[in-house]
Amino acid sequence: MKSHHILLLSAALAAGNAWAEDDNSFYFTDAAVLPGETTGIALCMSNSRADLTCLEAEIRLPEGLSLVCDEDGEPVLTLYRNRTAGHELQAGILPDGNLKVLVSDIDGRTISGDDGPILGFRVKAAETAPIGECTLETVGESLLVNSEAEAFYSVGVTGKVLVTDDPTSLNEELRMTNEESEGAPVYNLAGQKLSDGKSSSRKLPRGINIVGGRKELHK
Repeated sequence: MKSHHILLLSAALAAGNAWAEDDNSFYFTDAAVLPGETTGIALCMSNSRADLTCLEAEIRLPEGLSLVCDEDGEPVLTLYRNRTAGHELQAGILPDGNLKVLVSDIDGRTISGDDGPILGFRVKAAETAPIGECTLETVGESLLVNSEAEAFYSVGVTGKVLVTDDPTSLNEELRMTNEESEGAPVYNLAGQKLSDGKSSSRKLPRGINIVGGRKELHK
């Protein structure tokens, strides 16, 4: 969906009451990438409200990173269906290069759960991207709408992407200690929930999973 359509729809949603809510926020999964290669990032939401039906956010990438797009020039994004069953994803690239995303459901179905990934996208590091850690961020306040069509906002957040010329550091970036991951919900990269984090002796499949909003490599 083109960006001007998203802006028109979000303006209509925001026409109701607006207030601030500190207990509903977004965060990104950390990522690492080699110059010239791509990596996946998930936009996650931690929300105390159980009646959220719609969200909108604008994401700005750092210099040296670009969105992976399809042959029509549209950004390639994926919804995590365990949280957004029945919802639609509309996205567009704004004139300034920022990514605008809108997750909504015409029937007003609520977003499931209170924490975890909402949508995923891929970025590519330019061959000339500077080595080191860079920051992506949501721009301004992100819009959230509840089942009563009331709108409120979440403050901007940042995430980190490590551009590295050392392939071994990719695994290091994904690795977490048991103490860090214990008790956190676990999702695979397809958005399926593997564990609610309550089991201390869980056995997870091999590969990359999202644990507590971060990527973890299980061997």
